[in-house]
Amino acid sequence: LAGLITNLQCTTLAGHVSLPEEQRGFLGEVKKRTLDTAEQRRETNQAYDLLDALSRSGALVLESTSLHVVLAATHCFDETIINTAIKENQNPIEKLERSMMIVASTVHRSPPQRLASPSQVQRMRELSPALFAESVSKGVFPR
Repeated sequence: LAGLITNLQCTTLAGHVSLPEEQRGFLGEVKKRTLDTAEQRRETNQAYDLLDALSRSGALVLESTSLHVVLAATHCFDETIINTAIKENQNPIEKLERSMMIVASTVHRSPPQRLASPSQVQRMRELSPALFAESVSKGVFPR
């Protein structure tokens, strides 16, 4: 898939201030407080330390749990969206759709044909044949 990724750039979600809510005790008042960058790092480290302690450094399996992760990427067009559509006669949505499918395939470790709606697979295959190439799907993702 690495050869297919030409317009995706890593994106850092930068935030100087965080406003977490906290509550002292079950019936306590919910309060927001402001965290600067150093305090955010300390809170993050405390959360990881708690997860490490609860899982006994990974020795204990945590079943029925969920971890929410935010991944950010920026799709950069070579031209403006208007120029892509008019001058290059290309649909910018299709380019963005391919980028999203590359990210989804990587995150879910699943080939695009398993992730796309069955009614859309043929259309997407015609637009991005390399993305749906048998060797790519078989070589990158476990069955």
